[in-house]
Amino acid sequence: MDKMSRKAAKKEQKAREKERIKVEKDYSRKHPTQVEIVQPETREEMRLTRKGRYELGSDGKLTAKGKSKRLTHRYNVIIIVLILLIIATYAAFFLIN
Repeated sequence: MDKMSRKAAKKEQKAREKERIKVEKDYSRKHPTQVEIVQPETREEMRLTRKGRYELGSDGKLTAKGKSKRLTHRYNVIIIVLILLIIATYAAFFLIN
């Protein structure tokens, strides 16, 4: 009997937690926070935005546009490195044979 009540209590706790998360998400959708674009001021912000290259929001985080631009830059760097490695591999095989 005791085990059943523990299970029931745990199940009820999970249900309350799930409902709380749902309510919080609904509230955040209905009341979006207004984020303004600001210039980086502190050393940490300068490091985050790579000396102001990416947009920084007033909440101290990168904006969606800033994140997108940073990701694009990272992908471009990865592609260039991979192309250089492919060329180096072909050159090595050409010189060996």
